[in-house]
Amino acid sequence: MEQAIKRAQKIKAILTDVDGILTDGKVNFFVRGDGKIDEFKSFNTQDGIAVLLCHSAGIVCGIITGRRHPTTVARAKNLGFKYMYQGFLTKIGPLNDILEKENISAEEVAYIGDDITDIPLLNEVGFAATVPNALDCVKDRAHFITHRTGGDGAFREIIDFILTAQGKLAPILEQVEASAWTAGKRPEMEVITSQEGIA
Repeated sequence: MEQAIKRAQKIKAILTDVDGILTDGKVNFFVRGDGKIDEFKSFNTQDGIAVLLCHSAGIVCGIITGRRHPTTVARAKNLGFKYMYQGFLTKIGPLNDILEKENISAEEVAYIGDDITDIPLLNEVGFAATVPNALDCVKDRAHFITHRTGGDGAFREIIDFILTAQGKLAPILEQVEASAWTAGKRPEMEVITSQEGIA
């Protein structure tokens, strides 16, 4: 745990997968009136507050996901994620792109994933995190495994851990108790879409 805290102290950007992290990993399909198949996702509001906490702490948040869906884009924009890379099964390119844009090193990035397409990023970043129901080969590469599962506040647990390690969570909570907390300005979200992944 001490090693995970040391790694968390260096983090300037937090990137995450969606399905299995921000959601429970289930995809709910339904048929629209025009006969086309669509899907819906459920997100946890505690995870949403986590992004706002990152705004206050000056930490950038981004998504790198293999699926493409407007629901994910809408949720990410609503919360204030700065980066949204969708349709990327090969995720190292988006990571390198963000490193260049933010002028940071991989050591200063946390990534959260639960499946084999996340492994290259988990191997590369300074703080690799996952959930308890992730694949064993993913958990073997993680510096931190949450108690909560994906879609049930796992993302929030990781944010709280990082902000606590950096000494930033307690001052924010003091502001909240004094009714003086403002989440800060939400960045303009950049959406980059690849056709490599799953629609």
